[in-house]
Amino acid sequence: MTSKTAVIHDNIPIIETANAAELDHLLADPAVGGAIVRRLAPTVALIDPAKIELLTARLLKLGHLPRVVAK
Repeated sequence: MTSKTAVIHDNIPIIETANAAELDHLLADPAVGGAIVRRLAPTVALIDPAKIELLTARLLKLGHLPRVVAK
């Protein structure tokens, strides 16, 4: 019998947008595009941990109200 293992990673910095177009817009934004490391799904992307504050500040400047969830 083969045992299946699932690995759960805690505290991985990701962003989730309401729709794919919002994430497309952020990826194209030269001010923060480099903060997004890799798109994981249409509305989810991995963020460079060192650039979370930069991304949060940019979202606020663009009129978004990001909800930051931390453990």
